Amino acid sequence: MDNYKRFIAIPACLLTACATQKTMIEPQSPLPLAQQTTQNKSAPEAEKSVPGAEKAATISAKSISSWEIRGAMAAKNRNKGWSATMNWVQRGPSSYHLRLMGPLGAGSVLIDKTGSNITYKDGPKQVHSTNADQLLFQQTGVRLPVNNLYYWVRGLPAPGKVSSERYDQYHQLSQLQQNGYTISFGNYTRVKGVSLPGMVRLEGNGAMVKVLIRSWSF
Repeated sequence: MDNYKRFIAIPACLLTACATQKTMIEPQSPLPLAQQTTQNKSAPEAEKSVPGAEKAATISAKSISSWEIRGAMAAKNRNKGWSATMNWVQRGPSSYHLRLMGPLGAGSVLIDKTGSNITYKDGPKQVHSTNADQLLFQQTGVRLPVNNLYYWVRGLPAPGKVSSERYDQYHQLSQLQQNGYTISFGNYTRVKGVSLPGMVRLEGNGAMVKVLIRSWSF
């Protein structure tokens, strides 16, 4: 019940420091001349909703199913919360290895998923489940929608109903409402020609989760 205390809030410099470290990310390509007038529009016009159309950036991100992400994650639910540095290794849609590390080496939690089996490891403690979201809520006190984050972290809607979506002038997803969450995306960068978000923030279902990504590799 007190496991979330292992993740006492990291100073703000931990999250902001991500932006200053060397990464593997390529800079965003400039807009073609034909699109520059769109860039000069006011923000509401440039980010207006484009329903139904498949976006080129989305198609590219869909091709990535395995990766390693390094960065930071913070989560809060009903005044209980934690922050941690993060290492996320994904091997296809049904296998991942997510390590959350507390400040100054104070603690480390590992969430492993292979097929339908999820294992939560905190020191000598191990808990097994087939429901990652429920398992993490029980162990940390904060709801973390891991199954949806597999899509959201790439700037993609998760499967199922989408209440609304907005795209920026680069045709990158900037805001999404889905499954009771409002998800904001920002700091897009190019990795091997694919536009991927460097920040994903979601609010809803009594929780707030923020993911800051320092580096992508795949």
